[in-house]
Amino acid sequence: MIAVVLAAGRGARMGGVAKALLAIEGESFLCRIARTLAGAGVDAAVVVVGPPHGDAVAAEAARLGMAVAHNPAPERGMASSVATGFSAIADRDDRAALLWPVDVARVAPATVSQVALASGAGLIAVPTWQGRGGHPSAFGRSLWPELIGCAELPAGALSVVHRDPGRVCRIAVDDRFILADVDRPADLEPAP
Repeated sequence: MIAVVLAAGRGARMGGVAKALLAIEGESFLCRIARTLAGAGVDAAVVVVGPPHGDAVAAEAARLGMAVAHNPAPERGMASSVATGFSAIADRDDRAALLWPVDVARVAPATVSQVALASGAGLIAVPTWQGRGGHPSAFGRSLWPELIGCAELPAGALSVVHRDPGRVCRIAVDDRFILADVDRPADLEPAP
C-alpha cells in the first residue's frame, strides 16, 4: 500500500508556515506521519508539495525517504493536490492508497492499519470516531482515476466519496486524532 500525503498548502491560517514542518513531540509532522506509516506496514508514500514551502517540504520528504510530487497549481485548492498525488502513483499496482492531509499528524499506527485492512478494490475506507469521519482514508485502486480528475469536481475528493455511499466503508476507531487537524496555532495543543 502507498500513501498520498497532502503538504502543498500555504499555511495561511497558521501565519504562513509549512504545516509539514511544524513540530510535534520533537519531530516534524511529516516525520511523524512517516513513522506512523512504517509502524502500520505501509511501504511507500508520495508527498505533494507546492509553493511557497515546496522546497523545504521536499527536502524533509527526501530526508525521510519519501517521494515528492510537485503540485503546479496549489492555489486551486486541496483537490488539485489530490489529483497531483494520485497522478503520481497512477502506474503503481497497489490495491489501495491512503489519502492523508499532513496536518492530521497524531493518528496512531493501529488506526492506519485498520483503515488499510478495510480498503478494497472499489471501496473507500473512512475512519470514524464518535460517528465523525476523519483521516487518513483509503481509496481502492479502481477509484484512482476519479481522484485524478477530482480537481474538476464541485467538492473535490469529497465528490468522489459522496458519489456512491454504498462503496464507503466506515471503520469505527478508538483514535480521536483522526479529527485533529491543525489549521490555527491553537490547534497545536492536543485536546484533553
